Amino acid sequence: MKKKNIYVSTVALIDWQGKVLISLRSRNKILPNFWEFPGGKIKTNESPDDAIVREIKEELSLNIEKKSLRPISFNTYTYDQFHAIIFFYICRNWNGSPLSKKNHQIIWTEIDKLKRYKFLPGSNKFILELNDLFKK
Repeated sequence: MKKKNIYVSTVALIDWQGKVLISLRSRNKILPNFWEFPGGKIKTNESPDDAIVREIKEELSLNIEKKSLRPISFNTYTYDQFHAIIFFYICRNWNGSPLSKKNHQIIWTEIDKLKRYKFLPGSNKFILELNDLFKK
């Protein structure tokens, strides 16, 4: 049986100290207890960057302008339930302070410490790419 394709946009929000925001998926979601970059599913007729702007506002109460998004990479990963096509961005400018509207745990961490967290497998490529981009 062919698996459903899910299109997702994610973003590394990087603050002035070079720390990146990550969140822990809740126990009641599919693929629980994994860390992830903020973002979510792309809606029908929505562009990947429009999805980031919408999702970050919905999830974290932050306002992002599309011109602040820098596309970095994409990845595909086949999970047991679906096939994910993931677009990955970096953003260093936004308005507001992050507040998890869905009560997910959110933390700021150094980019070189991301490997210590158990991320969704489809995001591991992005952790390596961030480390390459921001080597000290």
